Amino acid sequence: MAGKLTLLDIAKRTGNDPQVGIVESMIQSNALLQVLPFRSINGISYRYAQRKGLPTVSFRGFNQGVTASKSVVQQITIETKNIGGRSQIDKLLAEADPQGVQHARAEEDMSFLAAMGNLYNSKAFYGNATTSPLEFNGIASMLNALGGTAIGAGGSTGSSIYAVAFNDAVSPQGRMRGVEGILGNGKNISMVDMGLYYAVDADSNSYLAYTTEFEFAPGLAVYDTRSIARLANIDSTHKPSVTLLNQIITAMFPFVPSMFFCSKQTYNWVQDLKGTTINNVTVGNNLFERVTQFNGIPILIDENISDSETAIS
Repeated sequence: MAGKLTLLDIAKRTGNDPQVGIVESMIQSNALLQVLPFRSINGISYRYAQRKGLPTVSFRGFNQGVTASKSVVQQITIETKNIGGRSQIDKLLAEADPQGVQHARAEEDMSFLAAMGNLYNSKAFYGNATTSPLEFNGIASMLNALGGTAIGAGGSTGSSIYAVAFNDAVSPQGRMRGVEGILGNGKNISMVDMGLYYAVDADSNSYLAYTTEFEFAPGLAVYDTRSIARLANIDSTHKPSVTLLNQIITAMFPFVPSMFFCSKQTYNWVQDLKGTTINNVTVGNNLFERVTQFNGIPILIDENISDSETAIS
C-alpha cells in the first residue's frame, strides 16, 4: 500500500496528537479499519467512470469496413454517510469518580469511539444502502448484488474469509484502482466537548450531564468488483482449504489480495492448514498480533465478521 494513507496516517500527518489518540481508540479490534487506505474528498460524494466492457473489434477483408464500437462505461457515485454519537455522563456520577471528572469522561468517550469504529467496520462488510439508505454498501452486499467472486466452502450457512485488494492492478487496459475508504470533506473523526447540558432520563426528567458530540463522515469505494472476494459458507464441517483459497486469489486476477479477513472461529480453522502453504509468524505474545499468511497474504482477525452469515448460492 505504498503511498496510500490509513486513518491513523492521515491523523499523524496533521500533527494533531489528540486526533491521533481519537483514531487509535476507534480502530482497535477492527482489522479492516486499521489497514484500509482512505481518500479525502471535497464534499460528500464524487463520481467516476468505470469501464465495464471493451469495445467490439473484428477481422475485415480488403475494401471492407468495420462497425464503430465503444467501451462500455458507467458512471459510479461514491457517497459518504454520517455516523454520529453523543456521550452524556451525569455530572454527579463524573464528580464521584475517584480519579476525577476528566477520567470519567474519557472512559465514556473511549467507549463511544470504539462503538463508532465497530459500526463502520461492520457496515464495511454488511452495509446495505438498498434496505437502509443511511448506510453505504458493504463488501458482502456488493458481491451479492453485482455477482463478484463468492466461492462457497460447501456449508448451508456459516462465515466467510474476505479477500480485499487495496493496491491498484495493472492490465493492458490500464491501471485499475482497488478498495479504499472515503472521508467526506476531508474530515477525520472528531470529538467536540459541549460542556454541561441537560440530559433527560427515562421519566422525562432533566439532569446536568457532561456532553461530547462525535462526528464521522466515511464511505467505502470499490472501484472494480474483482478487487473483492469471499470464501463463504464456512462451518465446522466445511472448512477453508488450500484449493479454495487459491481459487479466490486466481479469480481476483489482475488484482492481488492485500489481505484476508476472517472471524476468530474461522481463524482457528485456518490454523489447521499449517504445514501446507500457511506461514505462521509470531510478533508478540498477544493472539491478535500473530500474523498468519497464505502465499504471502496476511490473514487477520476481524471481530465484526459474523460466524452466522446468510448463505450464498
